[in-house]
Amino acid sequence: MDVIDSRKVDPNFKFQIAKEDGGEGILKCFACGSCTARCPEMDVKEEWNPQVIIRKALLGLKDEVLSSEFIWICSAHYRCLEKCPQGVDIKEVMNAVRNARILEEQKEDVTGEKTKKYLDLNFKYKIVEDESGKDLYECFSCGTCTAGCPERELDPLYSPRKVIKNVLLGMKDTVFSNRFVEICSTHHRCITQCPQGVEIPKLMNAIKNIAEREGYSKP
Repeated sequence: MDVIDSRKVDPNFKFQIAKEDGGEGILKCFACGSCTARCPEMDVKEEWNPQVIIRKALLGLKDEVLSSEFIWICSAHYRCLEKCPQGVDIKEVMNAVRNARILEEQKEDVTGEKTKKYLDLNFKYKIVEDESGKDLYECFSCGTCTAGCPERELDPLYSPRKVIKNVLLGMKDTVFSNRFVEICSTHHRCITQCPQGVEIPKLMNAIKNIAEREGYSKP
C-alpha cells in the first residue's frame, strides 16, 4: 500500500464534489464496497473501482481522483444504486467529479473570462429534448450496438457507443465531426440486440438535427 503524502491532500475536495448537482451523496458513503461488488466495469478492468475512487475523494487525494479513467467510463446501469445501503447514486457522484475536473482545467485569460469551451455540458439535454433523442438516457454504454454494427466492417473507428459516450461527456464538436453520425443506416441490428431497446439511428438523427439548427458544417 502506498504511503499518503499529506502535502498532496486537499481536505476540502469532498465538499467541492458535494456542492455539485448530484455530488451530495459522497458525504453519505462509508465505503462498504457494495457498489464495487455490483459494478460491471470491474469485469473489464480491476482499476475501475468506484469504492476506491470515492475513498480517495473522501481522503482528499484530488489529483489521483481527477486523473482516474473510471470517472469517464462510469455508465448509468444503476446496479450500484440498487445495492447501496445509503442510497448513494454513484453515477451522479462521478458526474460531479467530472465537473470538478472540468473546472480545474479551465483557465482565466487576461479579461478574467473562462476559456476552454470545448465541452458543452448541456449538449445531452438538447438531444433529449429532440423527439428522436429521447432514448439517450436509456443507454448505459454496454457496447452491444457497436459489436453488431455493420458499419464497423467499413471502418473500425465507426462506433455508436463512442458517439453516445462523447455526447454524455459534452464533446459536441467531436460528435458533430464524427462521420458515423452521417453514415449510420437503419438496419436495426443494434435495436434488436440492445438490452435497453435504444434506437441508435434515431439518436443519430437527433444529433444531425441539432447540428443543422446550430449551423454546423464540416471543414
